[in-house]
Amino acid sequence: MWKRAVVFGVLPVLSAPSFISNAALHAQDASVRTADSILGKPFHMFLGSVSAAETEERDSLIRKALEDIHSSGNALVTDSCVHFLYAGPAQSVFVPSDMNAWQPGEDRMINLEGTDLFHLTLPLPHGARLEYKFIVDFVWMMDPANSRKALGGYGYNSELWMPGYTPPPEISEQVGIERGSLDTLAFTSDTLGRTHPVFVYLPARYSGGTTALESIWVTDGGEYLTLGHMKTVLDNMIHARRIRPVVAIFIDPRTDPNDSRTSRRMEDYSLHSPFLNALISELRPRILREYRIESGPGVIMGASMGGLFSTYAVVTRPDVFYGSAAQSPAYWWESGAIFDLVKKRGPTAGKFYIDTGTIRDAQAESNRMYHVLLELDCTVTYSEYPEGHNPVNWRARIDDILEYFFPASR
Repeated sequence: MWKRAVVFGVLPVLSAPSFISNAALHAQDASVRTADSILGKPFHMFLGSVSAAETEERDSLIRKALEDIHSSGNALVTDSCVHFLYAGPAQSVFVPSDMNAWQPGEDRMINLEGTDLFHLTLPLPHGARLEYKFIVDFVWMMDPANSRKALGGYGYNSELWMPGYTPPPEISEQVGIERGSLDTLAFTSDTLGRTHPVFVYLPARYSGGTTALESIWVTDGGEYLTLGHMKTVLDNMIHARRIRPVVAIFIDPRTDPNDSRTSRRMEDYSLHSPFLNALISELRPRILREYRIESGPGVIMGASMGGLFSTYAVVTRPDVFYGSAAQSPAYWWESGAIFDLVKKRGPTAGKFYIDTGTIRDAQAESNRMYHVLLELDCTVTYSEYPEGHNPVNWRARIDDILEYFFPASR
């Protein structure tokens, strides 16, 4: 699986996160045009036409094809594969992507003899979504022919949708609905010896209520807010009465939100008892004092290393966290030490959610944990999706997590 650490988008220091525009991420129409409709012929026939053409006509065919692909708002796809195209003087062109764990020397494009056109065809599931870039003579770049892009922890990537992919509607802000608010706290931990920003989501009408609400604790909190649009998802789902009103506590792993180098996630989320103790003995009492939430156990969620930590938290402290949501969890950490820990702890009353991508993601380890939890008679749900290890994959499942733990009807 891809073991690369995910880093974060920039947040202003100790202020409410500035949300990335949904329009910027999903400006294109959700429909996907396939290669035949864009090129007017099957892809292999297009290559044949280019090869047989005279130089001037050949250049015109290539230029028109790239312009038509760009105007389609997607990469060139069929029901079962993608055709990458690049035109320009180059010695080599590679396609690092979710499919090859972003290895720069894999998936080399083929030069069409006698032209400056490079192409590569790869199979993909009908409902897949993929992120990628080009490396042209050692220079990383976006795909010039594809106008679709996705923002991740390392900036923008080119993004392609297969015909069967459906983008999540719940991440788009709805007009005319009541919205929740975000408080910003500075969490100073004596246990850890440092300060982290924490963002607390309060649902609409929170201030006018008296009932204690349930809580969900979110690791990689800044990323779930900026890249995951989780505040928007919460607002939309509470408004639609798909879930009960809930308070969400977003914990950012950076000590300086403007500097990703200050992130302590690889330490704190790695089965790290001091961090868990800091959440339980220092942050949680403050949240209970300052906000109207239930004093009983809550839910904790995260992706990658955060998914590992959420499982660890429920297994080791079920008195504080009854529910774990793990997205593409890094169960490989320390040669799979989490599996021994789960088996040693035995059956638990905890409730578990696991999802993973199938494109170079955490599929094998996630499936293994699912069956371990089943053998221990735990309550667990498990899902796989034809996507990679990235925030756009994870944000599309936030609604599933919320409905699993906080359905409108108990």
